[in-house]
Amino acid sequence: CNVLATSPRSIIMLEGLTGVQSELKKSGCKIRTYKGIEISRKGEGGPTCLTRPLKRIK
Repeated sequence: CNVLATSPRSIIMLEGLTGVQSELKKSGCKIRTYKGIEISRKGEGGPTCLTRPLKRIK
């Protein structure tokens, strides 16, 4: 599973990975999902591979 951490305990991940999402929620993570049928599920990359470097603003 490929996830992108956008801040501590806040992540972006592929929609539909319910088992992984459930475990992450139990750990206190805030999860945002995206539909990635055409890109991520066909092996073109997950959110980490598809994202340019992010600058976090405090």
